[in-house]
Amino acid sequence: VSPAALDDFEKEYGYRLRPEDFVNEGSYNSAWRVPRKPQRDWIDFLSHFVRANVKKLASLSHEAGKEAMMFLGDQWIGTEPYKDGFEDLGLDAVVGSIGDGTTTRMIADIPGVKYTEGRFLPYFFPDTFYEGNDPSIEAWDNWRKARRAILRSPIARMGYGGYLSLAAKFPKFVDAVEHISDEFRDIHDRTDGEAARGVLNVAILNCWGKMRSWMAYTVAHALPNKQTYSYYGILESLSGMRVNVRFISFDDVLEHGVADDIDVIVTGGPVDTAFSGGSVWAEEPRLAATLRAWVHGGGALIGVGQPSAQQFQGRFFQLADVLGVDEERHQTLSVDKYFPAVTPEHFITADVHLGEGVLQGFLDAGYRKPLSGCGGGQAIGELGGIDFGEPIADTFPVNEDVTLLRADGGQVQLAVNEYGKGRGVYVSGLPYSAANARLLERALFWASHNEGKYAAYSSSNPECEVAVFDKSGCYCVVNNTDRAQSTYVERGDGRIERIELAPSGIAWRTI
Repeated sequence: VSPAALDDFEKEYGYRLRPEDFVNEGSYNSAWRVPRKPQRDWIDFLSHFVRANVKKLASLSHEAGKEAMMFLGDQWIGTEPYKDGFEDLGLDAVVGSIGDGTTTRMIADIPGVKYTEGRFLPYFFPDTFYEGNDPSIEAWDNWRKARRAILRSPIARMGYGGYLSLAAKFPKFVDAVEHISDEFRDIHDRTDGEAARGVLNVAILNCWGKMRSWMAYTVAHALPNKQTYSYYGILESLSGMRVNVRFISFDDVLEHGVADDIDVIVTGGPVDTAFSGGSVWAEEPRLAATLRAWVHGGGALIGVGQPSAQQFQGRFFQLADVLGVDEERHQTLSVDKYFPAVTPEHFITADVHLGEGVLQGFLDAGYRKPLSGCGGGQAIGELGGIDFGEPIADTFPVNEDVTLLRADGGQVQLAVNEYGKGRGVYVSGLPYSAANARLLERALFWASHNEGKYAAYSSSNPECEVAVFDKSGCYCVVNNTDRAQSTYVERGDGRIERIELAPSGIAWRTI
């Protein structure tokens, strides 16, 4: 910001910004704050200025016979790669640092450029490359996280950064990079840059919508935070899941309703944040009415944490009737609460094993039993079970017809609700893990009445995932761990195949 910028803003928008517009009660307009008009206008204003100059720089690069690539990382203020018009800047490519599946998708999904590139970890810096440390551990971990997302939304190029002289001192790391690079090329050779098949269309709903695609719930680059990891796991799970993901805003729903091709909407976050919506639920009752009607007509809504939270008209969760769950805020203590018995077996929790054998959830999902004597596969129970993250206190089912799947200490962790022709699902939190990703995947298929599509090309082992490439006529199974894994995969023709995977391994099969 500068005095000249403030003057130019006033000329263009007809009002003058004040210090409080930037300070914003001490938050300095964090993306977690519900965006206000001055903040949105300032983003637009900066974008016009920055983009005009980026366009000039890109033209100078082209005149010199070079490509223009932007690094998405240290500072990209004003370019706004997910804001309409980014494709007009003339950039050839975007490169960015990859920390996990979510940050991979944040780069890979950027529209309007010829190609994207991921810069993998670790950087060749002394904080990692020092005597006694093994940088290859981080390299493999980073690759496993990124690979899930690359299969769903491929980046064209990969690279590393830092001091080559440091990396050269660690031959084990150099060997790891060689293997990862060869595997990256092999994926492209086999699929020709094709994205894996998405079975469902999933929309993430919040205040920012498309402009903050794959940036929701983020404080720092791929780093966990006590207040955010319960929500960030939604994105990390989806980044490598067999679904097509888009980001929509509350304004989109108010102006256009819900698009016909959306199968499931996921919304949620802490109260009074941009991700749960804040006062929009009270100021715009049409929002709840539109979503309520959509679900009642056959739509699917999954709420996480404190979805649609705002004290209004006797409810805290404004979509409590859809989700089947509300939160007591000391306003309705005299109203009876219903806590039905927990339903132990359900499609969503079918992979949560409580000692009944590693394949039971696989069979419950509709798979035919493999040949006798075939063991293998790993159950969620063996992975440590579902992690609901930071608890949401004092949540309760809104009536006796809600199906309670998990509860702890008088509060709801997981519940499902039939609502007209549609369905609602409530989850108190969803940190990323193989178990939680499987739980979310099952919830998406159940909520959208697509249970019948679940079995085909699913893995019996939650630590392994399947990606199908229709044009290339192949599919692959990836091992997302540093341990050997075994899994069963049911093909599209109903045949079941057992696949053994080396640590971090990938196996290719013909459809």
